[in-house]
Amino acid sequence: MTDGLQCVAERALSRSLSNLNFKLHASKDQRTMLEAILTESRAATGAEAGSLYVAWNGKLKFVAAQNDRMNASDIDHLLLGEEIPISMESLVGFVTLTGQAMNIPDTHRLPEGTPFRISRRLDTRTGYSADSILAIPLRCPNGERIGALELFNHRELDGRQSPFGDEAIDAVTTLASTAAIALHNAHLQQHLREAHLDTILCLSTVAEYRDADTSQHVQRVSRCSELVAEALGHNADDVELIRYASPMHDVGKVAIPDAILLKPGRLTADQRKVMERHAQIGAEILGNSDDPILAVARGIALCHHERWDGQGYPRGLKDLAIPMHARIVGLVDVFDAVVSHRCYKEACTLDTALAILQEDSGKHFDPDVIRAFLSVLPEVLKSYPALKAA
Repeated sequence: MTDGLQCVAERALSRSLSNLNFKLHASKDQRTMLEAILTESRAATGAEAGSLYVAWNGKLKFVAAQNDRMNASDIDHLLLGEEIPISMESLVGFVTLTGQAMNIPDTHRLPEGTPFRISRRLDTRTGYSADSILAIPLRCPNGERIGALELFNHRELDGRQSPFGDEAIDAVTTLASTAAIALHNAHLQQHLREAHLDTILCLSTVAEYRDADTSQHVQRVSRCSELVAEALGHNADDVELIRYASPMHDVGKVAIPDAILLKPGRLTADQRKVMERHAQIGAEILGNSDDPILAVARGIALCHHERWDGQGYPRGLKDLAIPMHARIVGLVDVFDAVVSHRCYKEACTLDTALAILQEDSGKHFDPDVIRAFLSVLPEVLKSYPALKAA
C-alpha cells in the first residue's frame, strides 16, 4: 500500500473507531450496539454485508446481520436466533476457537486441507452469494473469545467487487476488540440485572409463600405488567423498571396476620381495614430510596389498590393522580386474582374475568390500560397455561 493510501485507510479506521466508541457509549440496548458494530466494521473495510455471532451456552448465536442487497427484515426472519456449534467445522467456529482472523478471497476455491467449511445457508435461502469473506474473532483483553464477526464481498469505490486487502484485517481487528469489550460488559450487566431480578422475586415471594395458592403470583404480575407497559408505548428503560419493581407490590402483606391473610371467608369490616394497611406498610418497607427500581416499587406498593373513580385505598386517588405503574400493576393484579384459586374463592373462567375487567373500565381501571392489556392478551395467557375460555 502506498503512503497516501495508507493515510487514507488510517483516517477511515480512526473515523470508524471514533464513531463506534460514540455509538457504543450512547446505546442502551444490545440490538443497537450490534448494529453499530456491523455498520462501522463495514464502513472501515468496504464490505457489502456482515453478520455477528455471539457465544452463548456453548454455541454461537446469530445475533445481527446487514446486507446492502437484501431487506433487513428478510434477513432477520430467516436467520436471527439460529445457533451453530462452536467447532472447527464452520468458519465462525474456527476463528472463535483459534482466535485467528481469516481472509478468504474466494470462498468457492478453498485451499486443500482447509480445516473448516463455508456455510451456504444464506446463499441457498436467499440467493445471495458470499464470494469473499473476512472473519474476525471477538476477543476481550483477557483473551476470552466471545464470538465472531464475518464481513462479505469487499466493494471498491466504483462498485467493483474484489478480495479484502490485508489492511482490512488490521482495521476490523481493532474495531472487533472494541466491540468485544462492549459486548462483554453488556453481558455482565445483563447477568447482574437478572441476578437482581431473581433476588427481588425471592424477597417478594416471602408474603406469597404463606399462601400456597399465590406462590407464583409475583412472577405472573411481573411478566404481564411488562407486556402492558410495552403495549402502552413505554420505552425500554421504563419497561425494565416495571418488570423489576412490580413483584414488590404486596410486600406489605408480611405484616398482616395469618388469621386475616389466610381467612377462607369474607373479611369483617375491621379485618378489611387491617388488610388494607398492607399498601401503606409496603411503601414504608421500601422507604424513600433514590434507587429508581425501589422508588417505582414504592409507588406501586402504595397505589396499586387505588381506583380510577377515586374509590380505592389508601389515599382515594383518582384517574391521572394514580401513578401509571400502579395503574398497570393494579389491573394485572386483579386479573391474576380473579382467574386464580384463593382460599376464599374458586378461580373464574377467562370469559368471566374479561367481562369483569370490561365492566370496571373507567371505574376501577384506566380505560387505556384496559385496552393495552387486551391487545397483548395472547402473550398474557402464556403465563396461564391452564386458563381456558368458557
